[in-house]
Amino acid sequence: MKNYIVLTCFAAFMAGAQEKNTARTPDPSEVVHGAATSSECAVPCSYNASDVEVLGDLKYGQASNSVAYSPTPPYRAFVFSAFGGEKVEVTVKGVDRKAFVALADSSLNQLVSGSTNLSLSLPYHGPDIEVWYIVFRDFENKPGRFTVQVNKVANAPR
Repeated sequence: MKNYIVLTCFAAFMAGAQEKNTARTPDPSEVVHGAATSSECAVPCSYNASDVEVLGDLKYGQASNSVAYSPTPPYRAFVFSAFGGEKVEVTVKGVDRKAFVALADSSLNQLVSGSTNLSLSLPYHGPDIEVWYIVFRDFENKPGRFTVQVNKVANAPR
């Protein structure tokens, strides 16, 4: 039964990917398995803006101050500006907690998710700079403190 659900989800994802030329197949190491809540999925999904508290903005190389997480609202986020095609690395660290982390576009559509550390070449939508979200929470939805950092790794070839 489990394989049937995985295959059904994968088939639904592939059907959606064929309709959007910007869709990408997530790397298996970037997908949350097991502890995902109903609002997190193994294929790209969207976050409800009312479930995300934006804490501020970050620039490349900048780490946030330690920020508190509590389960209400379910997610915290930082935003950063970058051009499509740039490869970024995001790290969310907790002193004694593990973080679920996702990168989302300006509409809060999830691009990739995982735990603690992600890297991704941002989708190219044109020459203008865009806003991207680093969405995170405690992996077990317990209170904790986290620091968030985003780094530019490279420009992707266009």
